[in-house]
Amino acid sequence: MQMTTTRDAARRGEREPLWTLFRVVFGLSTLSWGGLALMAQLEHHYVEREERLSRLAFSDLIALAWMVPGPVGCNVAVQLGHTLRGRAGAWIAGIASVLPFFLLMTLFAIFYRTPIVRAAASEILITHFSVVLATLIGVTWYKQTRALVRGHVEWIAAVLSCVALVYAHSPAAYVLLLGGAFAAGWLKSRAHAMPLKVSLDAGEGQLLLALAALVVLFALPLPPRYEPVLLWPRLAGAGMTLFGGGFSALPVLKTLFVTPPIGVSNNDYTLAFSLSPLSPGPLLNVVPFLGYLIDGWTGALIATFALFVPSGCLVVLAQRHLHQLKAHPRFEEGMRVLRAVTTAFLAVAVFRIVQRVPLQPSYGATALFSLMCFVRLKMPVYAVYGTVAIVCGVWVLYVHGV
Repeated sequence: MQMTTTRDAARRGEREPLWTLFRVVFGLSTLSWGGLALMAQLEHHYVEREERLSRLAFSDLIALAWMVPGPVGCNVAVQLGHTLRGRAGAWIAGIASVLPFFLLMTLFAIFYRTPIVRAAASEILITHFSVVLATLIGVTWYKQTRALVRGHVEWIAAVLSCVALVYAHSPAAYVLLLGGAFAAGWLKSRAHAMPLKVSLDAGEGQLLLALAALVVLFALPLPPRYEPVLLWPRLAGAGMTLFGGGFSALPVLKTLFVTPPIGVSNNDYTLAFSLSPLSPGPLLNVVPFLGYLIDGWTGALIATFALFVPSGCLVVLAQRHLHQLKAHPRFEEGMRVLRAVTTAFLAVAVFRIVQRVPLQPSYGATALFSLMCFVRLKMPVYAVYGTVAIVCGVWVLYVHGV
């Protein structure tokens, strides 16, 4: 037993080669549909198989990833790389976790813009895909609500947030809503008003100021002529407001991309989120698709960089001060209310999609079929989309044939 413990400790102290880190994270990300799947696979490899980290240390990485904005799975990968190989490891692991879905979603955008695929992607098919997407988000909302919304304050915050988001039409509303939720949780805490002491060096302070400036830039209303020029910095600011999973991004990112100056249509935007579950990676993998629609490969690359890098930098910074954050009861109470409010983003996303779906029996049948597949049969998302696409194709051919 003593020999095993000594060997495990030595194993955890070894330096992971950067190429090995990239290869492992890239391979696991390629086979992970969703951030939770990536986290599970990283834990299996580095905790159970390779024994590089203890289970307690890895659970701290997961807890911190939920505390900061951005894609949870990628945030865990970045922290893992930082733990194993410092700053270089954080960059390597982050790139490796993003690269698989960046390539696939960009390819989706390329072929979607070809005449053949555009002709095949009829409005009927896109609407049926929207119904499947709404059902999937609805199921996700139900699960998150059961897990995150417990006390009276959390329920009140979630309901009021739903009402506010229905009438919200500007990025400032999202920023104020999230900030107000955290403040409400902080103030309602019965813990003593102990100060949150976090000692930052000059570089860390500058990073926080830069991230705060991006959030302010996202929140400020801009004249239409400045929207294309400042799109990518504003996207980085929007990423700092995304808590609670990728589907919560649907109403937030829409305020940036679906505008006349930017030029992304509502159908293209909905299709991006419909294709998201077909690709590995977190549900925020829609960003390369949207970036490519705006400016080709350059847009896909810049959009991905803008959304994923700031949250990766923030989670590494927070990792250095994890114990101080976890020990502060008011901070944790603020995060509880904040997480409850994020469920409202999912509910409103479903509401927005359903508003645009015609009241026809075929779409109701698609909704019931999707609900049965996700809840009862536990079918993979891509299988549900594939079945709906085949049925729609057969129907269109039958109608035109007749």
